[in-house]
Amino acid sequence: MIKIKIITIGKNKDRWVTEAINHYNKIISKYAEISWDIIPNIKNSSTLLPNEIKQKEAELFNKKIDNDSFIALTERGVESDSINFSEKFNKMITAHKSRLIFVIGGAYGLDTKLLNEAPYKISLSKLTFSHQLVRLVLLEQLYRAFSILNNTDYHK
Repeated sequence: MIKIKIITIGKNKDRWVTEAINHYNKIISKYAEISWDIIPNIKNSSTLLPNEIKQKEAELFNKKIDNDSFIALTERGVESDSINFSEKFNKMITAHKSRLIFVIGGAYGLDTKLLNEAPYKISLSKLTFSHQLVRLVLLEQLYRAFSILNNTDYHK
């Protein structure tokens, strides 16, 4: 079974986001095992500049990534439609032996150094979303990709 690990910063603040994420976790489970690694928010971040926060978050991400290949979600990433995304997703699954890691940054995004280390950079949209909503959009697109790859009715 495909294993997908999603590493992100901070807990979900809104119950409706958590409920929707749980819904997608459940329906994706017939295709993949999703695991979440939620890093706590940086302490005393109100005293730090955005770049300092991103650097501290990157240190925590690196401990969780452990030198594995990962997919960074960033506004500077490659945009694609759902069909193209599903094709790229399928190639990533094959290339990484059915084990993928997605990294979602905090409110300020991902540190430049971490982005430079990412072999894959994906943008879900040119629009700006809260990092919590990005979790839900990512799951929906993963489910859509699985639906396309398995020729089910969801995508139609």
